[in-house]
Amino acid sequence: MKNNKNRISSLIFILFMGCGYPLIRFISKIFDPININAIMFLSGGTLFLLMSLIRFYGEFLKLKKNLWIIPRLFILAGCTAANMYCFVAGMSRTSALAGSIFGLLSMPFSIIMAAVFYTDEREKVKHPAFILGSILAIAGSIIFIFSGKQHSTEGSEFLFGILLLAGTVVVQAIQALVVKGTSMHVHSAVISSITSLITGSFYLILSICTGKIVEILTAPIGEVVMVSASGMYANFVGMVLTFYIIQKQGVVVLSTLKFLIPPATAIIGYLVLHEKVLPLQMFGGFGVLLGCLLSLNSTTKKN
Repeated sequence: MKNNKNRISSLIFILFMGCGYPLIRFISKIFDPININAIMFLSGGTLFLLMSLIRFYGEFLKLKKNLWIIPRLFILAGCTAANMYCFVAGMSRTSALAGSIFGLLSMPFSIIMAAVFYTDEREKVKHPAFILGSILAIAGSIIFIFSGKQHSTEGSEFLFGILLLAGTVVVQAIQALVVKGTSMHVHSAVISSITSLITGSFYLILSICTGKIVEILTAPIGEVVMVSASGMYANFVGMVLTFYIIQKQGVVVLSTLKFLIPPATAIIGYLVLHEKVLPLQMFGGFGVLLGCLLSLNSTTKKN
């Protein structure tokens, strides 16, 4: 039963993340990244705070007994704010596929940091099948990424976008490490909802101080609703579901699942946006899939 739940949550994560990158790419053109993050985090955080209060009210009481958790939530909010700003700003200058690419590149950093501090994660990465699978997945990812003719390395905007996306790699590794330790003491839903509200409040204050709040106040209500709904979607996938997988299956499993996101993004882009996928990209995607299956199988045996 436990393995079935883990498989279902993993499948949902892959499919929803595959849809999420094109969605974020689309709304990144509507508002300034500061305003987008303010709306997304406040709307998503409010929704899941209400859901968490109903479903996990007892978990909130743990915060009174463990006040040391609160500073960690602010650290997570800082990481989330930095990660999402770089992510949205980077996506607006590159592409949906580029965003998914740099999402999976955080795997080596996350694994190294987690393995240093946590014994259970260290044991997972020692498994030969995991090492082989990771190497195969990385090789397949490289083929899949750089074989696409649609990626252009020209233009200062594109290069700046790549630099911003690269910043998310380091931030996500730190974030995963803090979540791993915090989720041992309080439920992931509580962590994600509170962290999201703190992050959204930070961006709202920043928007007001910089005068960019005018962009939201004068925008059509439909655009605000669209970004708000996207925030609820992204909050569920990027925080609630992500933190849940870290809590139940570990950082290594989450990092490995990220290798399946670029192929999923490409498939969804092909079906919905009619974007073409080159034969060499399909070959690379098969390598990613096979590598992930090997790695995930090894982590399941360790559990």
